[in-house]
Amino acid sequence: MKLVMKKKTRVIVRFFVAILFTLLLFVGAILLFMHFYPTFGKTPDSKQREVYGQKTKLFDGKQFRNESVQHILGKRSPDRERIRPEKQLPAVSPGKLERLQEGELKFVWFGHSSTLFQMGERNIFLDPVLSERTSPVDFAGPQRFSELAISIDEVPELDVVFISHDHYDHLDYKTIKGIDSRVKRYVVPLGIDVCLKGWGVPEEKIVSLAWWESVELEGISFTLIPSQHFSGRNPLKMNRTLWGGIYFTDSFHSVYYSGDTGYFNGFAEVYERLGAPDVMLADSGQYNAGWAGIHMTPWQAVQAASDAHAKRFVPVHWGAFVLSNHPWDEPPKGAVEEGLKLGVDVATPRLGQLVDVDQLDQQATERWWENYE
Repeated sequence: MKLVMKKKTRVIVRFFVAILFTLLLFVGAILLFMHFYPTFGKTPDSKQREVYGQKTKLFDGKQFRNESVQHILGKRSPDRERIRPEKQLPAVSPGKLERLQEGELKFVWFGHSSTLFQMGERNIFLDPVLSERTSPVDFAGPQRFSELAISIDEVPELDVVFISHDHYDHLDYKTIKGIDSRVKRYVVPLGIDVCLKGWGVPEEKIVSLAWWESVELEGISFTLIPSQHFSGRNPLKMNRTLWGGIYFTDSFHSVYYSGDTGYFNGFAEVYERLGAPDVMLADSGQYNAGWAGIHMTPWQAVQAASDAHAKRFVPVHWGAFVLSNHPWDEPPKGAVEEGLKLGVDVATPRLGQLVDVDQLDQQATERWWENYE
């Protein structure tokens, strides 16, 4: 009997040892995958982190942090219906994007936050994501539910690419690799330069900024604007890079893009420091009570535009990917409704539509999304 019990005990021990060994191998494989698979990207080393601590009080030596948001995640909003359109949303073609004349300002919104501005003779691409999924891999992750009006190969020569933060729906490996040969300069928050360099982008092409720092490129001034958000492509390396919006201006026009952010008092400060933007694009979708501090509702986004004294407002961060559980068309509906209440001019261009900022009230007021309910 004792011999039988000993054999059973050995079998059980071997079984659990085998399970533990398998788990360790599995975890090790995942860690190696995240470390070496290029889409995850590199993060700043100790020497670079020392520099960040000297440049901004937002960096505590290991991570960046928001000044007022302590808890990112809370209780999620209940699930709702119609979070994804029944059919793929169509896009219109912007046509050949020729260089503009001095004093002109046009843009094309491609869905989510990806927007190409033409400011005079300069082309400026904000958060270009032109992949079918927002994910570190091609076979899984949120899939685009709208057509793309432009392919990676069709992107014109770019003077500046701005990346607001390192999340996959704003910084896309495949897109960056595809367009880099046509990009003169990148403007990014601190730390994202490390990721870009790891992907082969030459260091001399990249300008990294802390909040409120500015740089002038191609006759246009770019200022990194504070936002309430977080960063991290690797769950084991969160908040190693900074996040923010961008305000850029030439002698004729100014543009303010909020990046991903919760509602806070920083929008009024933008107006106080830099003046009223001719057009503001703000995070208006993928909101949820569970992360209310780091994403705005469309009603809050319109209030933010009012705080910034924006002459025109365009809701973005919707129209491409499902990252929350609100109806897919609630961002434009809510923004238009709130704009009427607050006296904010809200424009809702179609996907791929080339629009003139000075004529938004004539070119981009159609409630086109109502055709796809």
